[in-house]
Amino acid sequence: MKKTVNLDAMIVREDFHVDSGYAVSNRFKQLKANDLRVDSAMRFMLRKPDFQRETRDWNVTQITNFIDSILERHFIPSIILWQNSVGATFVIDGAHRLSAFMAWINDDYGDGEISTEFYNQRISDEQISLANKARIQIEKKIGRYSLYQDALKNPQKYSEDIRKKAMGLESFAFDIQWIEGDVSVAEKSFFNINQKAVPINTTELKILEARNKPLGIAARAIAYSGSGYKYWKGFELEIQEQIESVAKEINDLLFLPKTKRPITTLDVAVAGKNQMDLQLICDLLVYSNDVISEEKDQEGKETLEVLKNTKKILEIINSKNPGSLGLHPIIYFYSKKGNFKPANFYATVLFVRELKQKKQFDKFTSVRAEFEEFIYKNDYIIDQINRNLRSTKKSAIPLKELFVLIMDSLADGCNEFDIRQAIKKKYNKINLVNDEDEIGESFNANRKSETYISTALKSVVRCGICGGVVHVNSSSVDHIVRKRDGGLGSAENGQITHPYCNTGYKN
Repeated sequence: MKKTVNLDAMIVREDFHVDSGYAVSNRFKQLKANDLRVDSAMRFMLRKPDFQRETRDWNVTQITNFIDSILERHFIPSIILWQNSVGATFVIDGAHRLSAFMAWINDDYGDGEISTEFYNQRISDEQISLANKARIQIEKKIGRYSLYQDALKNPQKYSEDIRKKAMGLESFAFDIQWIEGDVSVAEKSFFNINQKAVPINTTELKILEARNKPLGIAARAIAYSGSGYKYWKGFELEIQEQIESVAKEINDLLFLPKTKRPITTLDVAVAGKNQMDLQLICDLLVYSNDVISEEKDQEGKETLEVLKNTKKILEIINSKNPGSLGLHPIIYFYSKKGNFKPANFYATVLFVRELKQKKQFDKFTSVRAEFEEFIYKNDYIIDQINRNLRSTKKSAIPLKELFVLIMDSLADGCNEFDIRQAIKKKYNKINLVNDEDEIGESFNANRKSETYISTALKSVVRCGICGGVVHVNSSSVDHIVRKRDGGLGSAENGQITHPYCNTGYKN
């Protein structure tokens, strides 16, 4: 993942197509620092097109160097704007430059007043960490914006260099160029200019193209936990609120508890630590739904249905829901070295959907302990299938079929040797000898994680009914001897189980 700073809140989004005309009034020639302060009326006039990707391509060093360039009075390219007939001013080119400068002025690198309000108090630990890193580095090399403001008021307190830069900053302004034309001209200009900027990857392009469709709306809603810019704001209020609520629940199901490396606890998140992984979220939505409409969602009902279907699958995988299997992420979604494995995650989503459709939860539960032992012990076989197909997405269905083969074989009474031979027969390129152990590797995060995981699993809490590993997010307390059979409510008559084992399988 790129370690970039999230500046997306600095300039708000707006629908580019709110009018069909253009205006020539209220055009300014420059933007000064005071125009970009949190309480400035000018800042509230600035907009980004709603189809523009997130302003998060610059890392800490790029932001630092840009602000330093302003202080050193280097050449700064003009900002290109377009204004519609109602006075909304759209940034056609220069959003990152403006946002970086605004972040410094307002001391908000993704965790300040503007960002906190924009994301409705829901800011990830990683975003906060990167914001703090940016703040520390910028203060060390340049100093805060407030320092230069104070240097104008109390010059005797500062060096000649600081005083000189403060005077230059006071007179600095972004030069403005204006696009002439209606909305179609402005949109064409935007794409022509921005094709030369940071290349758009396939996932970003997919999301941009689907920004008004169920997939795009749902993916952004989940990534931002129902906060940020509301791509769903055109729907009825009740639908909006449901989208935000379900999206937040999905985000929590995926990314809580927070996961850090090296792994020092088995209480890890289902989907790793990167909640802004739009590729992962898009794929999850696709694998969790039979069909996702390619048409624009007019009312929001299709988006909401996509979200609800996805939530149902995630609740079965790992939640407090009574029907949850409570699959432990360490066993199913992580390598022995503590790295999240998207292919395993996708395959498990498909596997769980098949179990649900074929009503095979009991069959799986009856062999679950042996199933988990096999896939953990033989994880290198799973890795080989993924590598041979050279694609995480292409691996999803073959890995799901592998899980079905293992379950069916265990249900038929096969031992580990028999299952391995069956796998070799089905996947003839598989090497049943694990020759992947690294020799002489330093004691890095991978080795530290592997050591912790292997040690912790020896004493992990196991389900008192099926014997599978229990996760903190998905556990239940059960009576060993049921109340109706005379069981007491004492601790001695209690056991930790998976929710489904307690409420479904046992009964």
